[in-house]
Amino acid sequence: MDQETVKKIVEEARGEEANLVVWDRRDTFTIESKAEISIEDDYLKVKMEDGKATVYVDYDSIYKLVIDKERTAHIGTRAGFGTIGT
Repeated sequence: MDQETVKKIVEEARGEEANLVVWDRRDTFTIESKAEISIEDDYLKVKMEDGKATVYVDYDSIYKLVIDKERTAHIGTRAGFGTIGT
């Protein structure tokens, strides 16, 4: 995924105070809206857990990046998915 696309998605998520869900070659993980995200030249840098953990994700390894519009405890829909909450 290219840097400009990642930047747009991250900015949109920040504006909506939404979580991001990242799929890369190795794993799928959620970046909470309160995490510190920086767009670097070759990778996405995320400081999570109040700075206790830092994750680096190469843009080339990201194959899906989704804004999680439902930040509540119940299951809901994610942008790009057609799941139904209960």
